[in-house]
Amino acid sequence: MLPMLFRVKVQDEKKPFWLYMPLGLVHLLFVPLLILGSIAIVVPLAIPRTARQARPYLQLVLALPSLLSASIGTEIAIQSNEKDIAIYIL
Repeated sequence: MLPMLFRVKVQDEKKPFWLYMPLGLVHLLFVPLLILGSIAIVVPLAIPRTARQARPYLQLVLALPSLLSASIGTEIAIQSNEKDIAIYIL
């Protein structure tokens, strides 16, 4: 299952605020890149001379959904003198 929610906590010297972003909308933004990427993978596979070199890239592309699903529960913390930012992928 792909991650569905992206939660960002920004903490100022005052009070913190949370920003929630549904990742379904972000996934829709990547559809044109997915189409262009699939064309970029299929063309080298169709050319016999480059097909052997393109096969590892095809395996990487097929593994991307499992890599995205493994990112559930990731927490990234960024700290500076003025603000603290925490990013959660749910």
